[in-house]
Amino acid sequence: MLVILLLASLAATSTGAQEARSSRAACDRAKLPGRAYIECLEAAVRDNDRALAAALSRAHAAIDARPELVPVQKTRWKNALDEAQGMFMRFRNLECQNVAPYEGSRGIGAFEERLACLIDKSATRARDLETRYGQ
Repeated sequence: MLVILLLASLAATSTGAQEARSSRAACDRAKLPGRAYIECLEAAVRDNDRALAAALSRAHAAIDARPELVPVQKTRWKNALDEAQGMFMRFRNLECQNVAPYEGSRGIGAFEERLACLIDKSATRARDLETRYGQ
């Protein structure tokens, strides 16, 4: 029953999520012809990767700023967060390389869909870290 509710929730939000994709906000295909669109997506991937790294760095700083924790607790927390981040990156890369290209029914090609996926997943993760640890 829980799985059905989760799948229904994902299906209900997927349409809205497609309209609000970070990749669409970063690069408007209608305004950028051919190669300029791909270059915009590639630049947006780099920008989002930098923003994600900065969000992770701010999360580390937020952990370090917790006075109630002893240094070993802070270190363990940061190590666990880094491990989770590594797992996220592996998931993101696998999803965007091997799954997203098949989802290109929105009229864009496999390469473009891969780049859009990288942008969207990184932006979502950065927002998640900022929500949890502050900006």
